[in-house]
Amino acid sequence: MDKKTYKTSIKIVILALFSLIALSFVNKKNSDEEVLKPIKVAVVFTGSGLGDKSFNDLIYDGLLRAQKELDIEFDYSEPINPEEYEESILNFAKTKDYELIIAVGPEQEKDVKAVSKLYPNQKFTLIDSQLEGKNISSIYTRWEEQAFLNGVISGLLSKNEYKKNGSISKAGVVLGMEVLHLREGAIGFEAGYKYVFPEGEVITAVVNDFRNPLKAKEISLLMYSKGVKYIQHLAGASGLGVFSAAKEAGGYAYGIDENQNNLDPSVIISTATRYINDIVFNEINHLKKSNWSSGVHYSGIREGVIDITREGSEVSLDPNIMEIVNKIKYKIINNDLSLPKTRNELDSWIKENKYID
Repeated sequence: MDKKTYKTSIKIVILALFSLIALSFVNKKNSDEEVLKPIKVAVVFTGSGLGDKSFNDLIYDGLLRAQKELDIEFDYSEPINPEEYEESILNFAKTKDYELIIAVGPEQEKDVKAVSKLYPNQKFTLIDSQLEGKNISSIYTRWEEQAFLNGVISGLLSKNEYKKNGSISKAGVVLGMEVLHLREGAIGFEAGYKYVFPEGEVITAVVNDFRNPLKAKEISLLMYSKGVKYIQHLAGASGLGVFSAAKEAGGYAYGIDENQNNLDPSVIISTATRYINDIVFNEINHLKKSNWSSGVHYSGIREGVIDITREGSEVSLDPNIMEIVNKIKYKIINNDLSLPKTRNELDSWIKENKYID
C-alpha cells in the first residue's frame, strides 16, 4: 500500500468513526427525549363546566398541580349536553396520545364503559363512580359522609332554637340531579341533622340541572318560605343560586367541595370540603410511578379526603357547636360511627343512633 492510499484509508476510518459517534449521540438524544417526554392526560368535565366554583374547578386545580410538580401535559373537554360525553371520550381515545383519560361523574359511566371496550389498552379514571373494568380506576367518595357534619351543625342550631323559643327551624338539601351519590349525600346530611336533633325535619328538592342557579334560587326561596332556615346544596354551579336565595330570604346555606364560604360569608356557615384536586393529582402520580391500578377505590373522612371548614365564614357560632362536630367527626375516623346511605337505612339508623352530650 503506497503512502497516498494509506492516508486516504486513515481519513475514511476517521470519518467513519466520527459518523458513528455522531449517530450514537443523535440516538442517545432521541432516546433521552423519549424518556423525558411528558405524560399526557385528558379530562372530560361535567356539564357544569369550568367556573362552577366547586367540583370541576377543583379537578382543574389538581391538573395544574400535576402539570407543575409532575411535568405532565393535559387537555380537556367541556361537553354541555350528556349526549356529547361519549364523543369527547372517544375523540381523546382515538388519538392514542393520552396515557390517562379522566371522566367525571356517573353520567359518563355508560360512555366510559363503551369506549374502554373499544380501547382495552387505554387507561381511564372515572370519578364518582363504582364502575368495574380492567382498564378503569373508579374513584368513589363516601358521599353519606360528605355533608353529614354540616347536617350536625344545622341540627344543633335548630335544637338550640327549639330550647329557647319552642319553634323548630327546618333544614333542606338541594340536589343538582337525581343521581346516586348526591342522594347519598342528602341522606348523610339528614342523618347528621337528626343524629343531634331527631325531632327536626329535612326537606329535599332537585333542580335537574347543574347549570341553572336561577332555578335553584327559586326552589330555595320556596323552601325558606316554608320554614327552612338552613340549606345544603349538592348542585354544582346551580348551588350559587342557593346562596343568593339565602341572602334574600334571611336564611343560611352550606357550600360543597371547594371552600365556598367566601362567596357570601354572611350566609354560608361552612363548606363540606372534598379534596378532589388531591384525588386527581394522586391518580396521575400513581400513573407516573407505574402503580396506577384499576378497580373501585373508596375515600372519605378517615382518608382525609372529606372534611369541613369554617374558614372565611362570617356567621358566628357558639364554640361548643364545633367542639361537638369535631367529637362526632372523630367517631367516624375511629370507626365508632357508620352512616346510612339509603332512606330505608336512615329510618332505622335514626332510631338506633342518637348523640348524647
